[in-house]
Amino acid sequence: MTTYKGNIEIEATDIPTMSRMANSEYWDFVKRGELFFIDHHDVLRSTPAEYPLATSRKQLDMLIEALKEFRERMPDNDI
Repeated sequence: MTTYKGNIEIEATDIPTMSRMANSEYWDFVKRGELFFIDHHDVLRSTPAEYPLATSRKQLDMLIEALKEFRERMPDNDI
């Protein structure tokens, strides 16, 4: 496995700001590509640091399954 280590400056939303978002605001935040985007090579990437998250639909399916597992660990405190 090849990995990359570097120092980059990122811009990201902080926890207090995100926790105050109404569900509709968070949905807009996600849809605007503030968390992830698909690049010109069809790779799903993190928006703040641009690291790859998935390079195929199968990998994306596995990421979605992992997110579902994380979902079970999160509190249900909708705004």
